[in-house]
Amino acid sequence: MKHKTFFILLVVFSLFLTGCADSPERAAREWLDAMVNLDGNKILDRTCLAQRPAVQQAGLWSSAFAMLPQVFGLNIESKGDVSGLNFSQTSINADETVANVRVYGEIRVAVLAFARSEPVDETWQMIKEDGAWRWCGIR
Repeated sequence: MKHKTFFILLVVFSLFLTGCADSPERAAREWLDAMVNLDGNKILDRTCLAQRPAVQQAGLWSSAFAMLPQVFGLNIESKGDVSGLNFSQTSINADETVANVRVYGEIRVAVLAFARSEPVDETWQMIKEDGAWRWCGIR
């Protein structure tokens, strides 16, 4: 009986680890969530080395725009929601270091009581660098 319990625990633990494993789809979701919620550390973690300068430049402008209300003493936050999006791997190269991920559905961003949703249908290139999948541009 002990062996059966141990085997079941081993299978459950393996499934848990598999669900937590990094993947191109997971990295794409985390990157976009970080972008819409202005999480600079996560953006940096999930952006490939080749795209970091461009993303950081865009981040400077986004941060400056986000800080504008504070200049006038207002505390206005925006909140992005990527739960309406699907992330689907469409291809991967032979050595599993470059993948394409289709991102489609609706993205929502709310500022105070106002919300806006936009349709999204893009394919992104994801690159595995230093053992982690990272966003590396639109295909």
